[in-house]
Amino acid sequence: MAVSTHVRQLPRFRELDAVSRGTLEAARRAAAPSSIYAVGGYVRDLLLGQGNVDIDLVVEGDAIAVARRLAHSLKAVVTPHPRFGTAHLRLPGCRTFDLATARSERYPHAAALPEVQPAPLLADLLRRDFSINAMAARIDRHRFGPLIDPLGGLLDLERGQIRVLHKRSFIDDPTRLFRTARFEGRYRFVISRDMLQLMQAAVKGGAIRNLAGLRIFRELSLIVKEPSAPRIIRRLRDLDVLTAIHPKLALPAAAFGLLERVQRLLSQAPSMPLLEGAAEGEALLLGMLYLLHPKTIVAILKRLTPPQRIAGKLVADHKACRNAVQKLTCAIDLRQSRIARLLDPLSPEARIVLLARLVKGSAWEAVSEYLATSWSIVPLLKGGDLRRLGFLPGPIYRRIFAALRSAKLDGRVRSKEDEVAFVLQCFARGSLRD
Repeated sequence: MAVSTHVRQLPRFRELDAVSRGTLEAARRAAAPSSIYAVGGYVRDLLLGQGNVDIDLVVEGDAIAVARRLAHSLKAVVTPHPRFGTAHLRLPGCRTFDLATARSERYPHAAALPEVQPAPLLADLLRRDFSINAMAARIDRHRFGPLIDPLGGLLDLERGQIRVLHKRSFIDDPTRLFRTARFEGRYRFVISRDMLQLMQAAVKGGAIRNLAGLRIFRELSLIVKEPSAPRIIRRLRDLDVLTAIHPKLALPAAAFGLLERVQRLLSQAPSMPLLEGAAEGEALLLGMLYLLHPKTIVAILKRLTPPQRIAGKLVADHKACRNAVQKLTCAIDLRQSRIARLLDPLSPEARIVLLARLVKGSAWEAVSEYLATSWSIVPLLKGGDLRRLGFLPGPIYRRIFAALRSAKLDGRVRSKEDEVAFVLQCFARGSLRD
């Protein structure tokens, strides 16, 4: 059953933010005398009244030449992709947008990258994934032209429905399986029974098997940035997409609860300095994979071929996080000094997953206390104080400060005088007694 969605008309230019207005006006001038259009997800989200800073433009002409003129006027950095007739522009301040030549596409075989050739705007809209992404509006002087909607995208938006444009859509480009689930989760749209059957047939027919790992990883990276990421990943699990990626990517039911807790903690991260700065996508990927065996994760990452930095960090975070959780769940000693030794080496993403994994109890309380307040406890003594006490600078300073911090975390020293007495007692003979 379709969901009723509030759809508005395209806004006036004066209702757009200043950067968008300036970009669209500059694009119109750079493309002249050729027509240039706002298309795809940008138009879709404008009609839904949702903010979208990612502007997608199509020109009936040489998009790369237009992009270079536009980059000059906007002081932007342009990255051309001649194979597809597209260009990516990065404005000062890191905002980006894409410009493409209107084109038709041909897929030489299933899951291949398309072969493209210039074509009129209508052909460009016909090649797109869903009707709700196959709408355009010409950029006129200080305004959008009439909505161009040859495939009923506006009606599908009003109905809250995702609809592909032809029956081979998921076979030609299996990444559309991921995008369908992403849009369904983001907008709470409905996938029709007929479309579900097309998706299931593509998965069962092995469409994902032919898809390059990095393309899958990019789709997963977009999904984990969505507010409804756990629901989207569950949908992919139910459609057997995850096990089609790798047979061992069979997430247990507990994984989705863990993902939801990770997501809640990410929203609280700005209030906890040791969690602040956690990369949302990396934390959710780690949470998604956490319950799997380390060897399984290595095999899955080999299939996905993410950038080496990301793969290495996921493996290291997974190992460190699981080790810390294991030590905490069977620990009798939950002093703050021990919590510090376990948590300080972890990345912010691993700390979030660790806290999400702990069941509320003494370990959870000890970790929460450290993340909330104890992390900031440091010795009052400085290097100069140690020199005045007769200690020569060297590796011993690190040992002294580590021991002092542990003692302060556990309440064994409080004042500066206590710290001096502790150092003289524990280090005067070159030994440390805990």
